[in-house]
Amino acid sequence: MTDDRGLSPDERAELDRLRAQAGHRGGWAWGGRWLGACALLIIAALLGGLAVVATFLRSQVLDTDTYVQTVAPLAEEPPVRQAVATRLSDEIITRTDVQGLATDVAQRLTAEGAPPRIADLVGPLVSGLKSFLYNEIYKLLGTARFQQVWEQVNRVGHQGLVTVLTGGQGQFIDSSGTTVTVDIGALLSAAKQELVAQGLSFVSKVPDVSIQYQLVDSKELPKLRSYTRFLDAVGTWLPFVALALLIIGILVAPNRRRGLITGFVMLAVVAALLLAGIGLARSYYLDNLPSTIRSPDAAAAVIDTMLRYLKSALETLLVFTLFFIVGGWLAGPSRPATWIRRQVNWLLDWAGRGLGRAGSWATSTGHALRGAGPAIRIGVVLAAVVGLLLADRPSIPGVIWTAVGVLVLLAIVEVFIRATPTTVH
Repeated sequence: MTDDRGLSPDERAELDRLRAQAGHRGGWAWGGRWLGACALLIIAALLGGLAVVATFLRSQVLDTDTYVQTVAPLAEEPPVRQAVATRLSDEIITRTDVQGLATDVAQRLTAEGAPPRIADLVGPLVSGLKSFLYNEIYKLLGTARFQQVWEQVNRVGHQGLVTVLTGGQGQFIDSSGTTVTVDIGALLSAAKQELVAQGLSFVSKVPDVSIQYQLVDSKELPKLRSYTRFLDAVGTWLPFVALALLIIGILVAPNRRRGLITGFVMLAVVAALLLAGIGLARSYYLDNLPSTIRSPDAAAAVIDTMLRYLKSALETLLVFTLFFIVGGWLAGPSRPATWIRRQVNWLLDWAGRGLGRAGSWATSTGHALRGAGPAIRIGVVLAAVVGLLLADRPSIPGVIWTAVGVLVLLAIVEVFIRATPTTVH
């Protein structure tokens, strides 16, 4: 029999727990509990991944302010500005019929005795004018005025985003079948006003028209709309359902520490798979762009900008799971974990003794907290988790600072408990 003399109370309790667990291991009940726990944890992990997507769709995409924040950087993306400037300059050249006007002028000059080769100058003249318009519009798109126009178009057109996800037609964005188009006519009107103000009066002849610019052409859009309706309907409660199943799975497991580690490892795997799936889907789409998409770089910028918050949420989930996995490992019987716990206990004991000398108020507080210690620990952790679930846009720094806050608060409670002279560790 193993000599357990010299063990600390914590180590002795861990040894007794492991002996009791070993005595029950191997039976049908033990195996059935693990089977049921793993089933619950798998479902919880899958729902947890879906909850991130549902939350993204509801709070990032279907909320007007968040949507404007999402698409605002697109106006500063060079590929997008290039694509819009190209389209608007083409529109001006076409609608003012510069080619026809230049040809008429060349024919008149030829009729009046000019060399016939003057007609050869029409092409370079039109190209030069188009290049000039492109450069001017590109610069205008980088000004604060056009940033405001871009934001206004997207804010007013937020219902169009809902249209993309549910099907139909909005004020600026139209989604039908497998395509999504955006009306950039407002940008043309603003560009026309600026160019006329610079002395290019011929541009005033361009009428204010609707210009449909195709953003997406994908056979997956109908499926996306179905998924969106489903996820939007369950998005409010899905994170809490996943959390509840995760807790139940951990409680059902014969070894709750291993159940916790197993559950959060599964959740991390789901988050990693979703991130990988997003990357693969992005690469596949950009490698198979329809011919109607004129600027692959602009399409990539649109996709990356629209998905950046979803990717950030999944990366945050990975960091979130890491804290629980590490916490479960630190609670285990391994030598490194035992050594770390011993050092932490020594530090807490030292701080508790120091606080106990501060007066009776410290020991009284410690006595009051001692009985509620386990409930306080569980409550603080659950409150932190729920707070992150309810956060508008949790981030990796937010998770880290929340974890630091939880550890500090639990350490303070533990120091007060250890300030009581009758506490044994």
